[in-house]
Amino acid sequence: MSMKWITGSLIVLVVLGWGLSALLMDRINRLNNQLQVLNMENEQLKKEIYVLSNKLMENMTINIGVTATSDDDYYVTEKFFKEIVEKDINEYCNNLGYNIKFNFIVRNNKENISLVLGNLQEFKKMGIDIVIGHPWSSHTYMSMPYVEANGMLLFSPSASSFQLARGGDSLLRLCPDDLSQARVLAEVLRDRGINAIIVIQAEGEFEEKLFNRLEHEFTRRGGIRLERILIPEPLWEVNVTSYLDDAEVIAQRLIGSFGPGHVAVQVIGADQFCKLLKEIKKYPILYGLPWFGVHYTAKNRFFLDEAGEEAAHLGIFSPLPAPVESYSYTRLNERYFKLSSENLDFIMANRYDIAWIIARSILEARTDDVERLIEVIPIIASTTFGASGWCKLDENGDRETADYDIWGYGYLNDRAVYLKYGRYYGLIGKVSWYNPPAS
Repeated sequence: MSMKWITGSLIVLVVLGWGLSALLMDRINRLNNQLQVLNMENEQLKKEIYVLSNKLMENMTINIGVTATSDDDYYVTEKFFKEIVEKDINEYCNNLGYNIKFNFIVRNNKENISLVLGNLQEFKKMGIDIVIGHPWSSHTYMSMPYVEANGMLLFSPSASSFQLARGGDSLLRLCPDDLSQARVLAEVLRDRGINAIIVIQAEGEFEEKLFNRLEHEFTRRGGIRLERILIPEPLWEVNVTSYLDDAEVIAQRLIGSFGPGHVAVQVIGADQFCKLLKEIKKYPILYGLPWFGVHYTAKNRFFLDEAGEEAAHLGIFSPLPAPVESYSYTRLNERYFKLSSENLDFIMANRYDIAWIIARSILEARTDDVERLIEVIPIIASTTFGASGWCKLDENGDRETADYDIWGYGYLNDRAVYLKYGRYYGLIGKVSWYNPPAS
């Protein structure tokens, strides 16, 4: 093979390589150009979608339903939404350049389960799929089949039943469920140095679940002993003497083991415990211990009317959810007090925050479609610190944390009354006492 032939072959290969490289570079340049064009078209498409979305949300009035429990609640709630909530949200929209108006339509359930479905059906006929309600758990529970079947959304300020804590449905709640109070009860007990408790419990599914949750929370905080007295329902028909006899024996034994300052009675029940309180003076050891209750026993007028002296002596310190002490709450409370001559409570603060969360979610999602809002609302709620506090929702769509006032009974001017003794701070899980109960 001659050198001339080899040289010629190499020249041919080089030329071919240059040609292939040129073709390859040309192909790469074409692809880069096409990619740039696609990126520009994609950005343009995004802008057009944004413009169209804004146009879809322009010149709109979005109607939101609200339900009240009773005549008194309806009167105050309607004024609150028309004169404060609606005004605030529409002013916000106007300041940000949204040509959107929110209209809140309040209906009265009148404490009547038969009216609840009728109000929902009326909302649906009006084209309203989003409802701030219901305040009561029973009304909410009965409404859910209709809500789910008709593509609606309920966002309740106060329906706290544990039976409603279900993920993946069309119910959101800005209140903690009833079982959440177990950690509050446990923290309150341990904060008072209680190592052992006598749990006097009524029979029932809720009571059983709360006892189990309390047992877990109490022991994991260092509590040592829980002794349970289970009283069958209906308690009104039960001879409570034998149960109190047993509790007295247990109290004496626990005091011997832990000392009088480290034993308490925890009741899990409601009005039916008045029958027990009327007999409690006959049991000096039990009567000498501090008593703690649940949300049913807090600010319970029936206790004062039927066993005021006994309740005031025992304390029966019980938790109720409360708005966080904040500037947002104080500012809104001043306006609400001028409107109603009452302080803004947890339910009304929740209604205000729910309205804002819904409005901001609609603006963010650029739609009032329920399915889309169920996705967006938890995100908006997690960044909302409103009049009620931090509004983050848990996996079931319920409020993750809340503050609780610790209510109890005592004397004021020689009269048995309910008094606020302290507060549980949900964000840090600690208790602060305004008027500490005697150890």
